[in-house]
Amino acid sequence: MSETEKVLRDIMTYDQAHYFGFNNKIVLGGVITDVTESSNPKESEKQYVHQKSSNYKTTGFANEFPLTMDMVKGDEVFEYMYELFYRRKVSPDTDIDHYIVDLWREVDGKENTYYARKIRQMTSITECNGAPGEQKQITGSLKGGEFVYGEFNVATKTFTDETSTTPETENINIEGN
Repeated sequence: MSETEKVLRDIMTYDQAHYFGFNNKIVLGGVITDVTESSNPKESEKQYVHQKSSNYKTTGFANEFPLTMDMVKGDEVFEYMYELFYRRKVSPDTDIDHYIVDLWREVDGKENTYYARKIRQMTSITECNGAPGEQKQITGSLKGGEFVYGEFNVATKTFTDETSTTPETENINIEGN
């Protein structure tokens, strides 16, 4: 290989981990079968009388993560989200911390630490379904919130905001992988 050739590597779904913070714990979302990140940009359109075409500006985002999760007894994230659906909980009980960890982007010089984002989102589980003879699933979305950028240590389950030097560990129990 020549010096100018770059080694390319596909980024797979397992290269991004989704952790959730609830009940004073941070837990890996282990039984999620599908998750999509949608930025849903909000735009404004303006056209003045002297212009032939409109002008557009992005004014914000309505972040959303539609997800599907297998129903697996014993998985803490499933059991937490199912309970929100089952009991028809409303905000603020449905608000959850969502950590998106890019496992292909290691932080130089920090073992088990990767670039990550944290977002506080409203959990909306809208369906519980399943065909005869098949495993049941729940579906819904994590909606809203503003991203906080930083680093996440997967061994200690701690998030450090990029503007801070102190990891977020207050009242957090380490559980799940």
